[in-house]
Amino acid sequence: MTSLTQRLADFVSRTRFEDLPPSVVRECKRLLLDTIGCAFGAVRTESGRIALDYVDMLGGKPDATVIGTTRRSSATAAAYANARLANVLDADDTFPTSTHFGNATVFSALALAELHGRSGRDLITAIAVGFDLGARIGSWMGAPMQIENGKVIGWNELGGPAATITWAAIGASASIAGLDAKQANHAFGIGGSNSPQPTLRKWAESVEQPMYKYADAGWCAEIGVSAAPLARLGSTGFKDILDGENAFWKLYGSPSHDDEALMAGLGSDWQILNTTYKPWPCCRWIHHPLTAFTTLCAQHALRPEDIERVIVRANPFALTPIFREQQPRDPLSAEFSHAHALAAAAHDVPAGPLWYAPKTMNDPRIAAFRERVTVIAEPSSSNIAEWMTGGQWRGVPGGVDIHARGQVFSATADHAIGDPWTAATLYTDEQIERKFKVMAGLDARGEGSPALADAAQAVIDAVTTLDAGPVGRISGSLSVLARSMDEAAR
Repeated sequence: MTSLTQRLADFVSRTRFEDLPPSVVRECKRLLLDTIGCAFGAVRTESGRIALDYVDMLGGKPDATVIGTTRRSSATAAAYANARLANVLDADDTFPTSTHFGNATVFSALALAELHGRSGRDLITAIAVGFDLGARIGSWMGAPMQIENGKVIGWNELGGPAATITWAAIGASASIAGLDAKQANHAFGIGGSNSPQPTLRKWAESVEQPMYKYADAGWCAEIGVSAAPLARLGSTGFKDILDGENAFWKLYGSPSHDDEALMAGLGSDWQILNTTYKPWPCCRWIHHPLTAFTTLCAQHALRPEDIERVIVRANPFALTPIFREQQPRDPLSAEFSHAHALAAAAHDVPAGPLWYAPKTMNDPRIAAFRERVTVIAEPSSSNIAEWMTGGQWRGVPGGVDIHARGQVFSATADHAIGDPWTAATLYTDEQIERKFKVMAGLDARGEGSPALADAAQAVIDAVTTLDAGPVGRISGSLSVLARSMDEAAR
């Protein structure tokens, strides 16, 4: 019987653009645009500055685009910086295994596409198969928390999302590098055995967050970008990394695994169609209460001064101390604070880098509003088993009770805006483009410097028509946008 490792290596190496349904091609473009936007949004953050300075310090052949600059660097350095940038604001897509891996999927594929001079169709294919591999590995290893009688009782001792970010990068890199099945198999072994440590539990216990959260997405992308060329040059890895008694799931500390979730519908049930997009730059578990909160504020024309207090009803994942923190001390910690997210949304701060700019973090109105937000458990999401399908959760309810004008306005959202499983929450192309423009420095209406608006539109056009031309068209548009952002900031 063919091993799991070999079957997945065959899938990654043999899938061609012609094998992708139109819906998958479209979603790859949407993910690419959204992820590029998230990276541009982080360029002027402190974490983003460090990533870009690090790449400059290393130097390297000018093979690939570095987001937010007109400079180019090596494929590994560019993949590192770009993937890290895309995850800095926590505005990037989230797969329903509690993982972000659009960042590493997109930017490992783009770096090697530029290095090897690949076509736009090749890039789309690499994004599709890389995303699918990461999603399947995550579903295979299951939830990163302990569940007993359907209820969350704590986080796993080990495990976490870093592995699936890495596997997505490995898959995308193997595809865009043109590896054959044997080489892809070795790339799996090389990359899988060099995955980051499972630090999710440490993250869950930390109120003050490090800049890389539970994993540096840049390193995850760099692992994939390194594994593929090494395998192409003849380096070997464990050929059975996903098989046997000491398969990857066990090495990484997952308490169980589900081979059916790993392999079901391979090549026909494309997992990228299950990714969610974020209208707000914060942890996805905050988006369900945010959806309820913003809906109520719009329906009843509630302004910040009307609101006496807000009770957030959060799902079991979003009840740890970091989510309850009312006055987060730094931007990274604020990304997990219900109080900060609601305060920024209530005051109409554009959903992008301004949420964490010093003038927002230190605004006395924002601080006062945060003090009025408390967090309790959402009763309807206590039985997590009800919301799980094949190692994924397709919606976990969260809600709010807003005390204002002598009344209590209450709502619960089973799905958050950006979820693809309901017509009401599906993120439209227009919403993705509008978010991209805000991340590029335009206002919520897409207005600002004419040169900047034109440059942002050029990137959108290059992504939209990606399957009709070379990757170089995107590369050129990214450099023009970086230059326009610099000029607009002066």
